[in-house]
Amino acid sequence: MKYSFICLLILLTACNNATKEEGLPGVYVTAYQNEFFSGEDTLLVSKANNGKAVYQIKRHTSSSKVSDIKDGSIKIITEDWTLEYDDEKQTLFELKQGKILVWNNVAKTLQLGNRNYKKVE
Repeated sequence: MKYSFICLLILLTACNNATKEEGLPGVYVTAYQNEFFSGEDTLLVSKANNGKAVYQIKRHTSSSKVSDIKDGSIKIITEDWTLEYDDEKQTLFELKQGKILVWNNVAKTLQLGNRNYKKVE
């Protein structure tokens, strides 16, 4: 009986962890504006090479100076990141530049610094 309970506990823990990480891939967006700049940021999160806890993020950022909005001058930046997911801390670590993204499974958000990205897909 004791062994059955332990096996059941391990199974439930494994299923719970898979569910948390399972909701991570998708499209996340945020918009920002201050007195100098305005812009939009999009993160496309996907599994990398079917690797366990390894993800690929394609980041698309478009921004412009407030004074340049009338001119239509928009700066577009695209980046590719490879990240490792830590299930215990629910964080993604970018391997080259050391960026840390915090995953909130309940709210379906990613946080990078002071920017909060909401999942749309």
